[in-house]
Amino acid sequence: MKGMLKGLGVTLSTFMRKPVTIEYPDEKHLLPVRERSFPVLTWDFDHDEPFCTGCNVCVRNCPVDCMSAVMHDNPKYTEGTSNRRKIVEKFWIDYGRCMRCNICVEVCPFEAITMDNNWTGHEHSSYDRRDLHMDIDELTRSSRLGILTTPFRPQDNIELLEKQAKGEELPEVSFKAARPDARKAQIERVARGEAPAIQEREPEKPKAGARAGGAGAAAAGEDVEILSESKIRAKRMRAEREAKAFTDRGEPVPAEIQAAVEKYRNMKPGQPATAGGAAGGGGTGVLLTGTKEDGSMRFPPGVGDGPKGDPNSAEKVRARRMRAERKFNELTAAGEPIPEDVAKTLYDLGSDLAPGGTIWATLAGSGGGGGAAAEPLTGTKADGSMRFPPGVGDGPKGDPNSAEKVRARRMRAERKFNELTAAGEPIPEDVAKTLYDLGSDLAPGGSIWASLAGASGGGGGAAPAAAGAAADDGRMVFPPGIGIGPKGDPNSFEKVRARRMRAEKRAKEAQDRGESIPDDVMATLRELGSPMAGG
Repeated sequence: MKGMLKGLGVTLSTFMRKPVTIEYPDEKHLLPVRERSFPVLTWDFDHDEPFCTGCNVCVRNCPVDCMSAVMHDNPKYTEGTSNRRKIVEKFWIDYGRCMRCNICVEVCPFEAITMDNNWTGHEHSSYDRRDLHMDIDELTRSSRLGILTTPFRPQDNIELLEKQAKGEELPEVSFKAARPDARKAQIERVARGEAPAIQEREPEKPKAGARAGGAGAAAAGEDVEILSESKIRAKRMRAEREAKAFTDRGEPVPAEIQAAVEKYRNMKPGQPATAGGAAGGGGTGVLLTGTKEDGSMRFPPGVGDGPKGDPNSAEKVRARRMRAERKFNELTAAGEPIPEDVAKTLYDLGSDLAPGGTIWATLAGSGGGGGAAAEPLTGTKADGSMRFPPGVGDGPKGDPNSAEKVRARRMRAERKFNELTAAGEPIPEDVAKTLYDLGSDLAPGGSIWASLAGASGGGGGAAPAAAGAAADDGRMVFPPGIGIGPKGDPNSFEKVRARRMRAEKRAKEAQDRGESIPDDVMATLRELGSPMAGG
């Protein structure tokens, strides 16, 4: 009895005790100052750009190889609004591999990377490890939004404690330009109508080339550039990067940059630029080059759209172009002329290295700039991040409509779509609806961007073509009357597409065995307009 009463006493004392638990995630503990989570990139609010220059010091010192960075020329340097000659273009960290050792933070010479010791640095749970691959937009997000209140570097904390113990003068605060105070100052500058970047010095003027000996140039009193092939290529690529920077920011490309792009595209080695080299008042859209915004190759119309294994398939065309580009670089480094067959391959496959001008300038004609009047809206932004329809992905952290959860749902739906497509099976209605509602370019029957563009009267892609197929978006095109039925009907786009893919798969298997295509399969291919039917 005595033991029972003693046990009840312990229970009652515990029952009356104040609880130590909290209602997470509505309530959260205050994290210790020395808490470290995952590394993030810091944002320079004075110059409105990342601190990171893409020097790859952190990448080389990472013990688990979870980082990757790409550097490029900083367009703001020539404008005089930044003192960084180079700037990071792409940056990835795989949080699934990162062991939070802090080495990247210690070795960084620019205060460009720090440990996020806030809750935003901890809450990265996901159902798929691939969702833990963070790009530059996600890595700079907490700093850009002012959520990163106390950028943390353990060594700074150690030095602070040592000086406090010795009674010495405390060191200056690190990451000063990346803190919320700097963000507030930038917002105030913009509110006053000032530029969001500091003018470091006068903008750079283009260097004058050799003076041409022609009478026309002498009469005009102008300097005319006469450059080598490598110099022309370097200046053209620099002008294209500057134009792309304006396009990525959603701003119109200045006329002088368009003129520079067109000038160096038409310029010949050892010859002065012709009067027609300037851009002729063309559109301010995206400049077409051999590389898309996501880094993948762009091919001319009709190139690289063949089926798997065909000489005109994307894989084989890409391999041929890469071999030609390697050959071009080797010959250029050795100072040898480029053979005609290599030059033709580079031109035909849309490489930017094609001597004498690329096919993109030819396709653009005299419109100038080499781009369309407006870039079609797609499910991917210019920086590679996902674009969601209006009202989607704008909820707070943890909400089902938050950017993180919407992104995860769309990625799962796209993976399911690719698996079913590879197996030649129809796409379920719930998967198709998810792809459409969340703005995926894989949505069967047309993406939401085409619908939004049709409703708004422009700015995006064209409205979906009749018969549920568009010739320029990579989707199948069927003969008239085929694939136009409602959802679930045997003549719907999805079911017709599945039948044609199964028939093409059987035809390919028969060809691989050296056999003729069965009559019923050939009849299906002809009926559904497959290119394998041979007309």
